[in-house]
Amino acid sequence: MPREQTGSFETRVLADGTRAFHLRVRVNGKREPLVLHERPSCGCWCGGGWDEPGARRELGNVLARIRAGVWERPEAPVVIASSEPTDGVPTYTKSADDWLAGKISGAIGDAPISKNTAVDYDWRLGYSRSFFGDIPIDEIDRNLCLDFKAHLLAESQQQREDLEAGADLRNVHGQPVIPLSLASIKKIIDTFATVMDEAVEDEYRETNPARSKRMRIKVPKPKRTFLEMDELAALLEAAHDQDVPLPTPVGATASPGGSAEKVGRLASLGKRPVQIAEELGLSKSTVSYHFRRLQIDQGRGYVGRRIVCEILGRAGLRVGELCDLRIGRVRLHDPEGARLRIVDAKTEAGERVVEVTPDLAEVIREHIDRLRRAGFPVGPDDYLVPNSRGGRISPKRVAEIVADAASLANERLAEKRLPPLPHTTPHTLRRTYISIVLLANHFDVKWVMDQVGHADSTMTMDVYAQLQQRADRKHGASFDKLMRKAHVQLAALPVAA
Repeated sequence: MPREQTGSFETRVLADGTRAFHLRVRVNGKREPLVLHERPSCGCWCGGGWDEPGARRELGNVLARIRAGVWERPEAPVVIASSEPTDGVPTYTKSADDWLAGKISGAIGDAPISKNTAVDYDWRLGYSRSFFGDIPIDEIDRNLCLDFKAHLLAESQQQREDLEAGADLRNVHGQPVIPLSLASIKKIIDTFATVMDEAVEDEYRETNPARSKRMRIKVPKPKRTFLEMDELAALLEAAHDQDVPLPTPVGATASPGGSAEKVGRLASLGKRPVQIAEELGLSKSTVSYHFRRLQIDQGRGYVGRRIVCEILGRAGLRVGELCDLRIGRVRLHDPEGARLRIVDAKTEAGERVVEVTPDLAEVIREHIDRLRRAGFPVGPDDYLVPNSRGGRISPKRVAEIVADAASLANERLAEKRLPPLPHTTPHTLRRTYISIVLLANHFDVKWVMDQVGHADSTMTMDVYAQLQQRADRKHGASFDKLMRKAHVQLAALPVAA
């Protein structure tokens, strides 16, 4: 059995005070040294800007490629050597940093951007910063721009091929590497071009080569769909059945009035072991003993899978709006009907009011009651859909909940020999809500736009167009009816003698 591929790592301090990280690996019995520089835009193949965690992770990726048999020693440089700025012209990195600071403060644009938007812009700029580095912004010409585009495409393709070959590539955080999609590359190039626009605006250059036709990236339009009403019902039923139940004592019979009986009673109300120990004055080990004796499944407590899918599918909230929704913004006893007050940056008043159907209002009431019984805080400032610790649930977790419900729904549909659901995400449920509410309100597009917080009608009308196609299915039935009539008429004709 061949020996597992290993490598060595050494840090050296250079004359300019920056570090160089020396990696040594063996490929086919031959030693292959690699050097990664901390100095930004060093001009060699590594690109510069490395730190120790990133260099160690790169060593792991090199070894992964060697194990998969796809590693090749890098030869051609992937970044451009920097030069000293002249005549007060800023470097690209400084221009990018100044642009982002202006967006955050509101000096550039109509208003200050949100924290999440700033993080997204910083991620996009990371690619252009590492490529152009300290090059004066007036020296970035058409060829350098095209090199940048080619670099992004080539890196993405290479990562994709390495992963398909079996290489376990990881990023600096130890997470699996996901190659850039065409949509992500387009965002990176568009943001780079915007920074170059500011350089033109500041009169550091006359033209912006990043806006040339050759820099364009054509992104295939994603196939977006929505669920049929029966498909949504199947999803909601699956999510309901996947909810973590409140603990119920089973097994051994507890003596009335004893510690076991008290522990079991509080557990059936959703109390956690720590809460039970504090309330009864028992040690945690004693409560754990009674849980085992009564065969109580502690689980992770109730959080609510059903409520996630119900609100997305019956109210059309964005996933971030669901994550941010506080109990105090839920109005279930409003004389004019139940409402959700949603913080919405796209609405002039800063919020919008979403009407809640009677069935959804009942689901929310039940959910809040179960939160209370499970020991979660249910004050006005607490989250309506918390995570398992009572804090803000993440959009990623919401997507996982929707995917899990769709998976169970597909299993049940397969048992009935019905086709599976289309690829279902939180956004799919938002579009599903739009499709159903358009039908329910006789295609009142303006009202639907207000409900879902659309600043323009593009998405609403896109769903409307798809819905019109589905609504015209009766034409197919009419076609079949005519064909059946033709068959009858043909059969009725006499046979020639």
